Formats: sequence, C-alpha cells, structure tokens
Amino acid sequence: MAWPVLVKVGTNRYLGVSLDISTHGARVKTKARLKTGTTVQLELMPPEGPPLRVGALVWRIDAEGLAFLFEQEVLHPRIRVVKGSR
Repeated sequence: MAWPVLVKVGTNRYLGVSLDISTHGARVKTKARLKTGTTVQLELMPPEGPPLRVGALVWRIDAEGLAFLFEQEVLHPRIRVVKGSR
C-alpha cells in the first residue's frame, strides 16, 4: 500500500512513500540518508482518516528504502496484521 509518509528526524523532514506497512513496522522509499539505529517520528497518511503518528527506529536499509520498526503496535483497518503478532 503506497501511503505518503513524513519522516521526522530532529528538525529535518523528509517525504517518502510506503512500500509495505504492518502493525509493527513499515518499509519506506525516501531520499533520507539515515543510519541503522536512528530514532525517528513517522507520520503515515492513509487515504482516509487522520494521519497515524508513531515513533520508530531505522531497522534495515536496502536498495528500495528504509525499514522502520515501530515503538508500539499500530492498528488501522488497512494495515495488515503480521501472523502471530496478536
């Protein structure tokens, strides 16, 4: 699901788009150059309803983007539940 994402790191803001979102994390394509372990605030913007704001950690970096691990579980009707997470 491709949702717009705002990645906040201190006073810096980076726009991106989600490649995949689950209740525990997201993969985001962005031009942000962050290191594994960086703490960020994400603002995920679903097609309907208010933005979802969550603290996250850069978990992995690959050619397609950044993988973030959420600080807490995020529930939304359009976000897939990872098997075994509930």
